[in-house]
Parts: sequence; C-alpha cells; structure tokens
Amino acid sequence: MLLASCGNETQKDESVTDIDTAATETSSVEVEDVSYSLPSPLQIASIFKKSGLKYKDGITSPLKDPSKYTTNLSKALNLGVYSADLSYTVLNKQNQEAMNYMKLCRQMADNLGMGSVFEQGNLSKRFEKNIGNEDSLAYIIAELQMVTDMYLDENDQQQVTSIVFAGAWIESMYVGSKVYEKGKDKSLNSKLAEQMTILGSIVNALKAQEKKDPAISGLVADLNTIKSIYDELPSVKNVSEEDANSEKEMTLTDDEVTTLTKKIEEVRTKFING
Repeated sequence: MLLASCGNETQKDESVTDIDTAATETSSVEVEDVSYSLPSPLQIASIFKKSGLKYKDGITSPLKDPSKYTTNLSKALNLGVYSADLSYTVLNKQNQEAMNYMKLCRQMADNLGMGSVFEQGNLSKRFEKNIGNEDSLAYIIAELQMVTDMYLDENDQQQVTSIVFAGAWIESMYVGSKVYEKGKDKSLNSKLAEQMTILGSIVNALKAQEKKDPAISGLVADLNTIKSIYDELPSVKNVSEEDANSEKEMTLTDDEVTTLTKKIEEVRTKFING
C-alpha cells in the first residue's frame, strides 16, 4: 500500500491513510540471525501524543549546517534526532518547523550517501504539497522510513539503521521528559517508563554491529549510562516479577523523572554537538 501512491493518484491515496495506520511502521534490524524490532520515530511521537504530549516551543534540536557533522556516527545519530523532531512537529501541526526538519533530514541523508531515498515516489515534493495535512504527512514519513530501511538493508548497512534509531530515541525521550516537566501528566510519565524498555533492544542491536563501525562502542557506553540509572531507580527496582509480567503501567516519581531526564539531556547534548 505504501508504494501504491504515485503520480496523479498521490493526493487521493494519502488522504485515506490516518496517523494511527502510518504510525504502526517499525524497523526490523536482523543481526547474526537475531531480529530486533524497533518502533519508528513517528510511532514513538504518536504514543506520546496520545498520552498528553503537547507542543512546547524551543525544545527540539537546533537547526544546524549538516557539514558540522563529520563522522558517519554523528551524521547518522543526528539524522535520527532530526527525524524525531520532524515527527513531533508534524503531529503538532507546526508546518514551518516540519518543513525545516524535512529539508535538514534530506541534507543529512545526502551526507550519508543515501539522499536518493527522498526521490523515490517524489517524497520531498509530496511532503511540500501536503503541508498542513497531518494524516498525509504522517503517511509520507512512514513511507520514507520504509524506503530508507530497504536501502540500508540492501546495502548491508544495518548498523546505520540502529544508529539512526538511537538518535531518534534519545530525542523522543528528551522531548517527552521536557514536556512532562511542565505538566506532570501521569499518563505521559508511564509512557516515558514504557519507552525505556526499548533501550535494551537498541543496545543489543548496536553491540552486534560494532565490527562495522568501531565508534559504536562509545555510543553503546553512552546509552548504557542511561540504562544503568533507570535500572537503579527505586520504582524500577521495586517492581515485582508479577508486576513486570502484568499489564499494569509503571510510573516514576517526579524526582526519578528529573534524575533520568538529566542523564538523557547530558547524552543528547553530546550527540547534537557532534
């Protein structure tokens, strides 16, 4: 279905696809016969939005000249960061900001040698044409992720998929925690804890691909500092095995969220500074 829209039928096909459908797209990274399924930046943004995540001006990553990022690791990480900001601005109808992040994502992809994915299905032009149509933009972002994943898989660059997602995850968690600080929404609190469970899969996917890029070791170490702090939070340590296997949502205390947020912000600052 995602590849069906083209030419004169684009507007028609995209208009019938809602955000919930588009946001189910995930990335599957297969490494050494082990598959890691990672939700897309759009999916995380959608989950947070349904839990009360509002738009807060000035918390997304500053727009930078892509040439500032000189290593493949920093390029891929910040492509992920900007992808998360793109999803956040689209779902909150910040049209000009969304346009800015879409343009920057394309430039970052160019720097990684995969800018051609934006030309498939006229993705960039369709994004501009549908600006203001939230459902259509979500559809296009989901399609962009799909063709990017296919490109990286076909070119044996699965490590880039994992690195990009690591950047998207850290930005999504940063944005979510900053919005929580303002409103103290308990539903958003539980989603922050829920999304922390993804971190283990990200780390495992990255560790399995360290041979492809030695710089991944440092990234894994940075992410593990967040995981270590989370695992030691009293609310996490006190969860019984029965609770862990139930559908009961975990919530953190405000102090625990503050502790976690500080570490997330520290790692995120390191990422966006290249």
